[in-house]
Amino acid sequence: MGNAEARNSNLIIILLLLFPILINSVKIFGNLILLILAVLGTYIVATERANPFKIRELKTFSWLTICYFGMMLISILIADGLHAEFQHLGRISHFLLAPLIALAIFQVSLPLDKLLLSIKLGLIIIGVITIVQYLFGVVRASGMINANIFGDIAVAMLFLSIVRVFDEAPKQRVVTFVSSLFGMTAIILSGSRGSWLSFLILSIVYIGLIYKPFLQYSSKRKMTLLLILSTFFGFIATQTNVDQRISIASNEIRGWLDGDRLTDSNGLRLQMWEAGLVAAKEAPWFGHGYRNANKVASIYAPINKATIKNKTHLHNEYITAIVSAGIFGLIALLALLFVPLTIFYQKLKNKETYHFASMGVLLCIGYSTFGFTHMSFGEEHINAFFIFFISLLLINIKRKNAI
Repeated sequence: MGNAEARNSNLIIILLLLFPILINSVKIFGNLILLILAVLGTYIVATERANPFKIRELKTFSWLTICYFGMMLISILIADGLHAEFQHLGRISHFLLAPLIALAIFQVSLPLDKLLLSIKLGLIIIGVITIVQYLFGVVRASGMINANIFGDIAVAMLFLSIVRVFDEAPKQRVVTFVSSLFGMTAIILSGSRGSWLSFLILSIVYIGLIYKPFLQYSSKRKMTLLLILSTFFGFIATQTNVDQRISIASNEIRGWLDGDRLTDSNGLRLQMWEAGLVAAKEAPWFGHGYRNANKVASIYAPINKATIKNKTHLHNEYITAIVSAGIFGLIALLALLFVPLTIFYQKLKNKETYHFASMGVLLCIGYSTFGFTHMSFGEEHINAFFIFFISLLLINIKRKNAI
């Protein structure tokens, strides 16, 4: 390896380690790292004639991301023609650059223990940030990032960080436990009810993943896990904001079901979903154009038309996708989530790929739940996190065992 190649490899490793540490605490950091990786990927294409669409470890990921971006582009062209506001595609440019980003990541091999340590350090940092903000009276502590996005990324980081806990040395487990407490604190203080729902779903998935290989024949490990979960949920039970926000949501949903078209946050979500499903029928195949979902859905809303029109999404990734890009757009979205999930699931039985595969399963299911009440894609931090980790995990499982 020449000096230039060695310097590039060292730079990429540094960027890979920094990404999980600061993605959820520094506002532009994720985009900046991915941009640098995309530039490095472009350099590799130019100097080595590498093609991410032909490299075994990269081609599935590359085609999925470029097809997703392509469907959003097609939806705009069909709906609005050449006079469309193409600048909106900048919000999902991560997917256009994803093959180049993956190509740069492909150049290095990052040990799993170092990756996990960087995630844990990231959890501690966001935990400290939210605690400080909470003490200064911030109602929904989330650093400089939207609270819902912040909470979702914190959930993903927490579960990624604990996939190897039963194979860790005692000192590593202490770090894992401490970082998990800080991560849990960040999730709670963010006040994101959608993130709390994702946390509960991923808790069930996580127990399912680790039960047979680690818990089935070990009473001691079962008791340890029970103690940890009891600590976490006991901590949650002491937080008054959790009970308040759940009660508010329950009352608002009950009011909607009773026919009261409220203007509260949950009532507004339900109106957007209802109006969005009606709007989807008007352009079923290619939709009304990327970022046009709210404008079109507001036409069919009984009230709150201006409020719905001024929002950027319908607070449900699947409804937003089918209104924006139709059935084909929804298929592209589902492929982006569930094709990697299928690959990761198949590799759970292989000891060499188990931990990477577990991380992939948790990440894909996590992102599929983020879209229930908010968005899975379309915001810079949530896009960057997905592109970074899915590419990294797919590369590692395909390196260790050809599919």
